[in-house]
Amino acid sequence: MGVGKLTPTSAVVRSSLLGEYHELARSLGLDPIALMKRAGIDRSLLNDPDLPLPMRALVKLLEITAEASGIEDFGLRLGEARRLPDIGPLTLMLREEATVRDALRTLIAYFHLHSNAVYMHLEEGDNPIITFDIIAVGNRDCRQTIDTSVVSLTSTLRWLLGEDWSPAAACFTHARPLYRGRYDRFFRCPIDFLHEFNGLVLRRKDLAKALPASSPALRREVQRYIRTLNVGPSATYAHRVTQVITMALPRGEARAPTIAHYLGTDCRTLNRRLARAKLNYSAVLEEVRKNLATQHLLGSDRPLSDICGLIGFASVSAFGRWFKSVYHDAPSSWRRLPRHRVKH
Repeated sequence: MGVGKLTPTSAVVRSSLLGEYHELARSLGLDPIALMKRAGIDRSLLNDPDLPLPMRALVKLLEITAEASGIEDFGLRLGEARRLPDIGPLTLMLREEATVRDALRTLIAYFHLHSNAVYMHLEEGDNPIITFDIIAVGNRDCRQTIDTSVVSLTSTLRWLLGEDWSPAAACFTHARPLYRGRYDRFFRCPIDFLHEFNGLVLRRKDLAKALPASSPALRREVQRYIRTLNVGPSATYAHRVTQVITMALPRGEARAPTIAHYLGTDCRTLNRRLARAKLNYSAVLEEVRKNLATQHLLGSDRPLSDICGLIGFASVSAFGRWFKSVYHDAPSSWRRLPRHRVKH
């Protein structure tokens, strides 16, 4: 799947999730085909898990399904229904790594083969953190998709570390649900809502755990196969730059020299390599800010003073001026526009 300049129409994910979606929706007395049609998803995508599904359509599907069912934690339930990870050939690669740390690095490096709209980052330290964000889905609340993704990430780690494993903490940028019992039962750890990132807090010993050894020959074959599916180096680099900007924005570290330093290069090389993908740094930064701003505004009642910091603005006034230049409305007014509300 390409990872060059992303727009709401070019951001995609493998359609493998639709099988579990269809079964779950039917079990709740819903008509999954009708809901898919409302979201602009052709039923033929149910027949091939490797077909590209527009991420914007998936996000819309999960939100309207949560509304239709009156189940606020629909995305959580969908993630639970997946059980084992289903990320195509990348699944094979994870179990061929030496440690959980290596498996997570591989997951991050190659996840664009499953979806080019999800950006992950592993920050190591005394309390390692794996974060992710969903980019290029337009002005739409991503709460259900975020929940599905955090649950799926947790299930992937349990596949590697054992079913009894739980993270040190689970974090969500969206607001606390009215009923959180299902979250507590699944994660079995402290859960932070209205947090500055979506993702999991791990333990150092989790990353160091060795995975069962397998045939070196098999591992080489899997690596070779993955590389044949990979995209060109320019697009991959643009994907990585977007990942690092997404991670750095809440820290106020999204200036080009800082991002270049994180990538082990300089600004001149950063700009030159982005130009090969027909991009520039300012455009990538702007796109990340737009997506994160709308997700924070739609997904919670978080104060504007918090949101402006999370997307790299020093003041609410600076954030307001930027937002109005992009959306022709003040963020507080834009947030109050009528939107679908989920029942319980």
